[in-house]
Amino acid sequence: LDLMVKHPKYSRQILDAAEMLLGSERWADGFLQVKQKHRFSLWKLNATKENEPSPVSVASRLIQHGVKVDDLIPEVALESGLGFVQELASALKGDARSDFDQSALGTAFREAKAAKAQAAPKSPPLPEGTSAEDLGELTANNQAQAATIEAAAGGESAEKRPGCRKEIVDTLLEVFEEAVEVTGKHLEPLLTGYTGEANIASSARARLQELKYRQANLQAQLVVMGPCQVGKTSLTYALAGFAALPPAMPSMVMTKWVHTPGLVVPRMTMPPDLAQLLTAWSERLVRLPHATEIEVLTFHDYVEGVDAVAAAMDACHRTIYRGRTLGVISTEDLAGLSRSTMFLQVEVAFAALGDLEEQLTDTGMLSLVDLPSPEKDTLWATQDLLTLYHSTLRDADGVLVVVDASKYEVPQWMGNMLRSVFKQEEGDFEERSAALQPSDAWIVANRMDQLPEFFCKDSSKELCRKVMERQYENYKDVIVDQEHVIPIAARLSSLAIYGKEKIQEPISQHLARLERQPWFAQACALLFGIRWADQVKEIDQSRWRSSMRELMLLGQVTGTLANSVLKTAYVNMLPRSVARVMQELSQLAWSFCSALSCLEGTSSEIQVKTLSEVFTTYQEDVRQRILKKFRDFAPSPQHAEELVARKCPADGMTFDGPDATDLNQKFFEIMAREALAEYQPSYDRAKMKCHEEVKEAHNKFLRTVDYYLTKDGLDPFTKQKLLLDAKNLNLKPVLGALGSPLVDSKRDEFVAEEVKKVEPIVQRRLFHRSHRSYHITLEFATSFETQLLELWREAAEELLVKLCLEPIHQNFKKMRQEMEDFNKRPRRRKDNGRCNVSFGPKLAEVLKEICTFNAPMVTRSNDAVSINEAERCERVCQEVRATLQKIR
Repeated sequence: LDLMVKHPKYSRQILDAAEMLLGSERWADGFLQVKQKHRFSLWKLNATKENEPSPVSVASRLIQHGVKVDDLIPEVALESGLGFVQELASALKGDARSDFDQSALGTAFREAKAAKAQAAPKSPPLPEGTSAEDLGELTANNQAQAATIEAAAGGESAEKRPGCRKEIVDTLLEVFEEAVEVTGKHLEPLLTGYTGEANIASSARARLQELKYRQANLQAQLVVMGPCQVGKTSLTYALAGFAALPPAMPSMVMTKWVHTPGLVVPRMTMPPDLAQLLTAWSERLVRLPHATEIEVLTFHDYVEGVDAVAAAMDACHRTIYRGRTLGVISTEDLAGLSRSTMFLQVEVAFAALGDLEEQLTDTGMLSLVDLPSPEKDTLWATQDLLTLYHSTLRDADGVLVVVDASKYEVPQWMGNMLRSVFKQEEGDFEERSAALQPSDAWIVANRMDQLPEFFCKDSSKELCRKVMERQYENYKDVIVDQEHVIPIAARLSSLAIYGKEKIQEPISQHLARLERQPWFAQACALLFGIRWADQVKEIDQSRWRSSMRELMLLGQVTGTLANSVLKTAYVNMLPRSVARVMQELSQLAWSFCSALSCLEGTSSEIQVKTLSEVFTTYQEDVRQRILKKFRDFAPSPQHAEELVARKCPADGMTFDGPDATDLNQKFFEIMAREALAEYQPSYDRAKMKCHEEVKEAHNKFLRTVDYYLTKDGLDPFTKQKLLLDAKNLNLKPVLGALGSPLVDSKRDEFVAEEVKKVEPIVQRRLFHRSHRSYHITLEFATSFETQLLELWREAAEELLVKLCLEPIHQNFKKMRQEMEDFNKRPRRRKDNGRCNVSFGPKLAEVLKEICTFNAPMVTRSNDAVSINEAERCERVCQEVRATLQKIR
């Protein structure tokens, strides 16, 4: 239960474990006794029938075993939709169903279901005709802009179902997988068994699984980029229909908005590494003497709910911004956020796509990526964010470049970046077909409301035309035409979405609170003028909703316009994702066929010199791995200081009397022996880990050798013998070495030298022998222990490197001799009687036809599949399967 809360990424493994453990009466009875059973969070998991066990089946078994419905599934589960609870109700039978019906969850479910059935149809996103406030040409302009976007994007007709070319790719993936499986079975006798070993079949299988996953989970990524503080986040909120106010701070971390149809409660997740980083930076901020108003923030892996998600995102941006401006976060610290894995992910149902569920959203997943701006050098090292931009744009299917329409300066870095990402005519044809193109870029001219003419009567159409002309002139070398400029006022649209969601009751009931809130004052001032406070007193709920729709029209983002932008992404980008899969399948098939053709080997020599250079690199890699692993376990100087503190008081140690010299000697000898004894367990642990590191590195080396031997055209039987011999790496000396790495003689020599440094205090006395005493300060004892630790560490590193490198050196020496002997022998093809590889060239000949489907797919302007193409696909599949049957 704790794991499910803290690490939801392990939910599938946890579900599998629970399904298995439910077979144990002891475990099931134990589950009845635990508290907070709702931590299982089964309603938050995907209840698809394809995944077994499903969360519904696990919940059903638990309830049938006696777990109370309300303990396992709280009413809050209904906020995520009715689907899970409805499936659970259908799965429960008999007494379990009666318990469900009588539970608080069952009652709430029936009420929610009834309310949903009785709910009136949703009002259209835009009012028909002119609005109550007579906005002139704004409504018509909004709809005309949407039509322009659809036309510029190619305007797919309703009859053309997105993803119809997907059927061709699915078929080719299936038949290619059959060919890979047959090849793998025939080559299985040639495997040598080293960890991570791969032949042409296993390598192709791994890549094929990735392509099948991408094909089953198609994605279209629309990137939102632009200068700092131009309204990128406001635009994203408006497009997603997220009812919250954008953060006041600049966006400091990449945010990915994922359209999740049917999701009622938005959910934000972040990588654990990012959560830990933000929490640590927050703690640093609080420790500043002049940061009394900053509170400690603890960042979690996920949050749910509109307000919680908005607050969490604001806290993230605010923490990073303040930490950077106050000098708590260095440029090097911030560079970590430029990694493509460090992003916030918000799953939410895009309001503008609510009516497209059945028509389009089954073709794949659409996401909006809101990028931070690299403009402020005081915050970012520009190169770090430019790297993030380039990596994100390489995977993008479209880009919305947001600029400030009220300013005339043109940020040069954006145009330069887009030009560097777009593939030009001289590039490789297939590469250009899959890359971002100028036709995929849109200039979003935001902040139209900051232009003086914006509120003039009947000026909307003319103002939009001027803005489009000016922005096209600025970016005509990165967009295809003037119609790829979209004038908007995103702030107004986001205000409208927020106002519509936040005010569900008559304003008069909450006016005293609302009139002090800036967002409410801004919205009312825009709609009702400077004396808005008097006019809103009597406004009813219907009038407020109508006013919010008018404000949406003014912003020109939501409604028809947002629908057009996002629908265009679905219609045009997702089929391109299919084309990319086809392109990569074509490349995979070509390389697989080339390898099949060479299965019987060639007359080439083994490139011993190249492999020797590879071994040198491998040997250095092993040495670095050993040193790193040892240093991870080795005691630190702080450990040495703690040892000294236990042996020597703060005011030092004094030895006097006739045995003072011997006692002084014994003190250091005992300190040295006890210290080395305490260090020994860390050495033994490091030795075990180094043993594992060497085995892992050696497997990596064998894979590299395998690659070069295959590349050199070596026949599979000779290659198998070489790899089997190389696999037998004798690492017993590593674990068999016992005792301290610092030998006794070296230890005693060091102690003797250090003892001499302690000067005796001699008191001469008349008629008596001189009195000798020795005073050892804490500082000297600490220095002695620290130097001993350093000596021990050097000896341990040297011994570990020697123990680990000697076996691999001997192993390669033997392998090199065998390769040189092979090069001296006359070439002839071999057959070990266990494996016949003559099928390779025959199979390669028919599989090459798969590659011919790539060019037509990437050049087609729509998704239609011709009858001839479908028939050709079927013919190719029949030929491949006929060849495979003969091979079997």
